Amino acid sequence: MTRVIASLGCGKHEALLRISTRTFAPYAERHGYELDLSTTVPDASRPAPWGKITILRRLVQEHELVVWIDADAMIVDGRRDIGDELAPDRLMALVTHHMGSTAMPNAGVWILRGGDEAVDLLDRIWDQDDLIDHPWWENAALCRLLGYDLDPVRLGQATDLMIRRTQGLDPCWNSIHGARTPAARINHYPGFALRTRRVLMTRDLARVHVKRLLRRW
Repeated sequence: MTRVIASLGCGKHEALLRISTRTFAPYAERHGYELDLSTTVPDASRPAPWGKITILRRLVQEHELVVWIDADAMIVDGRRDIGDELAPDRLMALVTHHMGSTAMPNAGVWILRGGDEAVDLLDRIWDQDDLIDHPWWENAALCRLLGYDLDPVRLGQATDLMIRRTQGLDPCWNSIHGARTPAARINHYPGFALRTRRVLMTRDLARVHVKRLLRRW
């Protein structure tokens, strides 16, 4: 079974990817993943976050399992294999954040089963060109396909994609500000200024180093 962890960090975000890679690389080695880490946008016709879809479309044709982790995320507990979380009958898995009265799926950490169904899903996301400049970019397109209304985000009518093919991940796999979990396996820092993200990620890296010395990572 070929498996890959992928991410994209271009422009100013390349510095973030250099930090996060220091957790991605040992995790990939430990659990048997290849790494596909990009520092250039594959399609300059759209904002950089849409590059995720282009990269994933290629990878789901080459691998049986693809794990996407945003460049501003850190694997802070590497003991469990995230790939084991995806049930055999599901196409994909991701965390849905519940904050107050809102609930929103977050594809910053996203497991996809490779194959034609994944290609079709990614094409459907890409085709929603009215969302090219939406503040959530490709994540907004995915939310819509799952049955979410946007602006404000809320679940409308759940689609078959959501009911039958999507699996919720434990929030520990994508712990963000506003929905933080004390037992995080991946800390994710969207929405912060770049300098703040670098500080928070560097702090995590120091803690991971100590955990590895103590064999707790």
